[in-house]
This record gives sequence, structure tokens and C-alpha cells, in this order.
Amino acid sequence: MTLMHSYSKNYLQAKINYYSVESLSDKELLIYLLNQQFPIIKSQKLMEDFFNEYGDLGHLEYFNLDNWEDFLGDRDKAEVFAAMCEFARRYRIKRHLNMGQVYSSSEIGEFLSKELEAEKQERLILLVLDTKNQILAIKTVFKGTLNTSLVHPREIFNIALRYSAARFMIAHNHPSGNLNPSKNDLEMTKRLQKAGKIMGIELLDHIIVGNCNYLSMREERIIN
Repeated sequence: MTLMHSYSKNYLQAKINYYSVESLSDKELLIYLLNQQFPIIKSQKLMEDFFNEYGDLGHLEYFNLDNWEDFLGDRDKAEVFAAMCEFARRYRIKRHLNMGQVYSSSEIGEFLSKELEAEKQERLILLVLDTKNQILAIKTVFKGTLNTSLVHPREIFNIALRYSAARFMIAHNHPSGNLNPSKNDLEMTKRLQKAGKIMGIELLDHIIVGNCNYLSMREERIIN
């Protein structure tokens, strides 16, 4: 099968019909949408230009009409894709974690990996939980380069005590996409575990997110 055929409208439509639209890769999905307005050759070039410049389909939500007009060279057709980007923005706003609901580490990791995927700096997020592991609050505690000297346990526990928390989770992103815990990550986790035992507020998990993925220290048995 040629590369052109693998991106053809008929091939992609057949793939959708047989496997569902979820089976399309990011590149296939973009070229399928472009091909509704442009011939396959131009669609493929536009798709390649987009991924060469932006690398990630997630950047669609940051596009506006001017971006698409420059990119496509046709204002009328650009409006279709501007509307698609606006849809992506509004859909993203709808994503949230409901207070008072119990979530697993995987659910929180998946949510935060999408929430923080465009962040260029590290953010440390605190999730405050009650005795039933229901979420009482979600707070950004720190933004910048994380290390053990800048993030002190008292900042975490001040918030946890304010909500009469029984347990807590923390999460932060690695803008590089590398999910491996750094030495600072591990040291901070140990400090929070020890402080949590003294305070009677248990650290349930430390989640690292990046590149649309996550690592749970509890799942990896770094936290027992």
C-alpha cells in the first residue's frame, strides 16, 4: 500500500466504518478532516506542514482564524477549521474532576496529563481527600522548577488542614515528557510521606505527568 493510498479518503472512511474513528492516528484524523475541504495531495501537504511545525494535534485548540487563514490560504475554508479549534477549546473547558467523587490514580493521571500537556513550566498540584478518598479541593501549590528546597511540606499541609483532610495526593508535570522520577521528586515524596505520618494525613500517591501520559508512584510501588 502506498503512503498516498493509506491517507486516501476512501481508505480512511473504510477504516472508520470498520474500526471506528478512534482507530485513526493523529495524522490520519487531521488529514481526514482536511480532505473534506481539499484534494488529498494538498491535504497531505497541509498535514505534514502542521506536524512539522507543531508536532502535536493538541495545539489545534490554540489556533485561531488568522492561523488557519495563513496556513490554508483560504479564509472561507479556514473558518471551518477555526470552528473546529473553538470546539476543541470549549470541550477542554468542560473537562474537570468533580468534587466529592472518588477517583483512581489512573483517572487522575489521565485527566492531568491532558490538563497539563501544554504547560512549559512545572506545576505542583495538590488534591485534598477525605476519609472516603473523595476530593475536597484541587490546588496549584507551586509553578516553576521544582526542588526540595522550594517546595516545603508546610505549604502542602497548611492547605490540607484547612480542609480537614484525611489523605492527599500530589501531582506535577515534566514538560520534557520524561516520566522518570528525578532525585528531587523522590526526596520530596519521602519528606511528604514522613510529614504525613506525623500529621496523620496520609500521602496516597505522587503522580508525574508528561507527553499525554502519567506515572503513579503508588502503582510503581515507590509509595507503599
